[in-house]
Amino acid sequence: MPMPMPMAIKPPIIALFAALVLAAPAHATLVGWGYNWDGELGRGYKSAPQDPGAALALAGIKQVVAAGHYSLALLNDGTVRAWGGNLMGQLGNGTRQESTTPVVVKGLSNVTQIAASGCHVIALLSNGTVMTWGGNAWGELGNGTSGNGSEGAASLVPIPVSGLSGVVAVAAGGGDDVALLGNGTVVGWGENKYGVLGDGTRELKDRPTRIGGLSGVKAVALGGNGSLGAHLLALLNNGTVLALGDNVAGQLGDGTLTSSSVPVQVRRLSGVTAISASFSHSLALVEGGRAMAWGNDSMGELGIQSPERCGERVCSRVPARVGLANVTAIAAGLRFSVAVSTGRALAWGENKYRQLGDGNTTNSSVPVAVLGVSEPSQIAVGEWHSLALVRSF
Repeated sequence: MPMPMPMAIKPPIIALFAALVLAAPAHATLVGWGYNWDGELGRGYKSAPQDPGAALALAGIKQVVAAGHYSLALLNDGTVRAWGGNLMGQLGNGTRQESTTPVVVKGLSNVTQIAASGCHVIALLSNGTVMTWGGNAWGELGNGTSGNGSEGAASLVPIPVSGLSGVVAVAAGGGDDVALLGNGTVVGWGENKYGVLGDGTRELKDRPTRIGGLSGVKAVALGGNGSLGAHLLALLNNGTVLALGDNVAGQLGDGTLTSSSVPVQVRRLSGVTAISASFSHSLALVEGGRAMAWGNDSMGELGIQSPERCGERVCSRVPARVGLANVTAIAAGLRFSVAVSTGRALAWGENKYRQLGDGNTTNSSVPVAVLGVSEPSQIAVGEWHSLALVRSF
């Protein structure tokens, strides 16, 4: 086990979630890199940011999630483990005590998917219902309560989302959550700043609300920052993408900087097979192995040539091609991005906390190889740390 690096002052928590899930092999090694102040890399200790290294052994992982200062794993038996920060009970074990090793999320079984952002988590059950736990400042638990901007309504254990059934996928971003239903429509709940929940208002929603203008949806991605808003991407059955919500950095991809409470068409996109969203930028994977990026580019997180200006920001208001070929996976983190290309994990953007995993802390506007991570079966990207499942490390 590598020795922990010296401790330093932690940056503030920012609510964000982005992850990409692929099929996991029967036997895989969990590898993590980046931020580890709360033990979110799962190595059994807290430390300064780390380069890629193996986490403690955890067998039978089906899905991994990296979020704000904590991590989760869905196991093949339908239960969930969590580790890292636990300020708002996001580890789901009935306490607020952080843990550098995996703990069991209480009262959960038959889980098929998990999602997380900021300090709250969503779990989709095999019967199409949804459980949530952790922070609830903006009604993100979906149970009819809210802290109205404070965290007094947090839940330390999973609780059901009110009146929700028939769900096939979930996503979380900042203070908002969405659920994709089996009929191709989408419901959402939470902060609703910039009208990301698509009900024609910008009012907080503490229960699921139908998002207008969306049908024929096969995948959703949500990127946001609690108190600052979020944006939603919806991948349609025809391979195009709609977006709504915050657009201050062009993350809706419609050629404007105007936020929208109704879905708008993302330009220049067709044949899309996967999407990912962070707080201020978006990614899409297109047939033929091409990756497209748009939105904020202040740290080079788009990985594109010749970005433009969006007021005081560097950005792209429409999708532009990332300089990679044969891409099979994408994931958007907080001002950085990760992709799998020709079997290698590559990253670009901000690298202050070693989130690019290339052995240094230098930002990069072009993809660089993540050390030792090849042929990953899964990649999960959070705020400042990432996780991957690989056959060996």
